[in-house]
Amino acid sequence: MVSVEQLKDARATVAEQLEEAGWAITMPPPNTTGYDFEAMKGKEVIAIQVKDHKTPVKVPQIERFLNFFDLPISRRFTRGLLVSSNGFTHNALTYFANVNSSRVRLAVMKEGTVHWIRFDDKQPVSAPKELVYVGVFTCKGGVGKTTISAHLGGAIALSGYDVAIIDLDPQKNLTTLLSGGVVIPGTAGEPSHTIKVFSLDEWDDRRPPLGTKMVVCDCSPVFEENPEHIIQKFSYCIIPTTLNPLGLNKNGYVIKNTLKAIRSVNKHAYVFVLINNYFKDEAHKAQVLKDQYKRYFSKLSEQEPRFQFIDPDEVAIRNSKQLFYWGYHIYSGEKPELAFTTIGGRCAPKADFLNLLDYLEEHSDISQYKNATNGKVSEWVNG
Repeated sequence: MVSVEQLKDARATVAEQLEEAGWAITMPPPNTTGYDFEAMKGKEVIAIQVKDHKTPVKVPQIERFLNFFDLPISRRFTRGLLVSSNGFTHNALTYFANVNSSRVRLAVMKEGTVHWIRFDDKQPVSAPKELVYVGVFTCKGGVGKTTISAHLGGAIALSGYDVAIIDLDPQKNLTTLLSGGVVIPGTAGEPSHTIKVFSLDEWDDRRPPLGTKMVVCDCSPVFEENPEHIIQKFSYCIIPTTLNPLGLNKNGYVIKNTLKAIRSVNKHAYVFVLINNYFKDEAHKAQVLKDQYKRYFSKLSEQEPRFQFIDPDEVAIRNSKQLFYWGYHIYSGEKPELAFTTIGGRCAPKADFLNLLDYLEEHSDISQYKNATNGKVSEWVNG
């Protein structure tokens, strides 16, 4: 057993309330990671992790806690509890609701009391007042631009919006892959949302489809083939690239040219460089390459306050079989879908693209997710 005096801050508060409710608190074995302490009552053994951060918990923190429950060490636990002293982002809650974990619960500290989050009474996010345009663009092909456009649209749909995607690339790969569009099923009692794909000739922003608030543009790699009046509407632009040792100078040059092209017609858009097809397992090699990329773009970031290279430790689109084989449905004859299917209770692409939305919210003036509620909370520790 352990006295709650051995714990600090929010962890002590959680432990105290569990003790008052009749739970016995113990510390994990030395050098154990993945949770902070254990609570036991009867046949129940719970692993508890408390996030006492100044910012809400995001998708990666939830994903790591869920991954802990896939390890052999977690088998003796009947369930887990992840507590945040500052709530959860809307996209983190969306991800958790989609993985549908039966062993893990989420909770928040509210006025010094632990409450668990219910997903059967979530309120919708507040919609933006006007159409918000996000461009996915680079002056180079083969970096996953179409894949990112489609799945960013999917993540936005998961967050509560119907989404329009404009296929500006003359090759029309996105139109081929998604045909007329795709429906993203709702979770936790929420309605489904639709991604609709339009050609430039079909799109009329004066009469967008009913309910559409977000527009993703899959741009042509040839800048001149993208209509200037569309690029001028971009509030955010994502430049995908890869962490490739042989291509750093070439990719860097392409990205600088891409930014220059965007700025020739749009001075206000936030521009983010996003690493696609990221091999996270090569930790040392990835770190060396990341440092090179950061140095390469540091001066450009100083000159351009709205230009950011996203550290792949924070956000990246990981290499995965789901994304590699996305598009197979056009050969198998199956209906169009995104690489968001949960396998073994997890989906890396879904986590990555929802995490990308969190990053956009935190590092720009994007506001359409700010008023998202974290779900209705109710007493849990006495349960």
